[in-house]
Amino acid sequence: MRHSLTFFCGLAGKTRTFSNIDINKTHSQKTIFLLLIIQLLCCSFCFAQPYSQLSTSDTITIRSKVFQTERKVIITKSLKIKNDLQNNCIIYMDADDSNINGIFLQSANNLMAYDEIPQSYLVGIIHENRNTELLEKDKLLKFLMEEVIPLLNDKFSIANQLTIAGHSFGGYFATYAFIKENVLFNSCIAISPAYWPNKSDVLDLLHQNVNTIHGNFYLTIGDKRWDDISLRKYVFKAQNIVKNKSNIFFNFTDLKGFSHNATPTVGFGAGLSFIYDEWEWQKILIEQERNLRSFPDFWGHTEIKADALFHLQRVSEAKVFFKEALKNVSADNNLPAQEKKIITKRLKHKIKSCRQKKS
Repeated sequence: MRHSLTFFCGLAGKTRTFSNIDINKTHSQKTIFLLLIIQLLCCSFCFAQPYSQLSTSDTITIRSKVFQTERKVIITKSLKIKNDLQNNCIIYMDADDSNINGIFLQSANNLMAYDEIPQSYLVGIIHENRNTELLEKDKLLKFLMEEVIPLLNDKFSIANQLTIAGHSFGGYFATYAFIKENVLFNSCIAISPAYWPNKSDVLDLLHQNVNTIHGNFYLTIGDKRWDDISLRKYVFKAQNIVKNKSNIFFNFTDLKGFSHNATPTVGFGAGLSFIYDEWEWQKILIEQERNLRSFPDFWGHTEIKADALFHLQRVSEAKVFFKEALKNVSADNNLPAQEKKIITKRLKHKIKSCRQKKS
């Protein structure tokens, strides 16, 4: 008798099939039992630690005066959070949707693992009447301002500027919160936002306030299936309102080939990476300064330090270090001639970019 055994690791998403295993009458029950134990151990291992950087999520109940009912939020924190500091906090919509919740937490986990975003509290909002809450907006915003954030301040140490993220109607609401309470929500991630409700009122509000709001705004949309195709013209209007505004650090990504429900798979990670780009460059700058203490003449560390300074708008300093990297490349006798030529050309282009940006 011939069988195929399949071991499935749920949260890790890995399925391994071992075929051509002979199980015949000569096999003892002990062997079969051992195989089952191995399968159980494999599954147990996969379920045990889905997120390497995050604590187990806690669901907290709030007796809401705003909604006149009990409301719940999901709080997940980095395992490296230091409670004596003001820690980064990201609030996201649709935490009751297991797909959205899982994608968001996994994206944040992966970026924290490599110091691409700060260690953070991740706060997921569970909706009771999703469409009504997100589209009517003001009651949900009041709930965040008067009940959720005071609770976070009371129980945890969080920063006084937060990131808010959402998909679809959640992206509509996140954009609204970013505009209305910009001092607090100074960063927004809007994934395939539906900007058509209420006669496109969020677009009107964005147009009215675009010169006075500040912060980071990441916007993305797909182009596959009607759900996202029908939203694109509204998203492009938002893009046209915000682009080239010096007071808003803005990025738009056209996720061609992605449908409405697929855009969060890429969008949340890309959005988080963009929002905390400056924070990451600060980390890179410190890292390269440390590396240069050990290898002061290595042009590679010098170039990356200059890249960090350039991205942090410290253009004059960046130019100095690009020139130093160029000098060190010229003196590096271990570099093949063709590679040296390519690096020299790249560094000269970066020096030119510094002159253009400064002017």
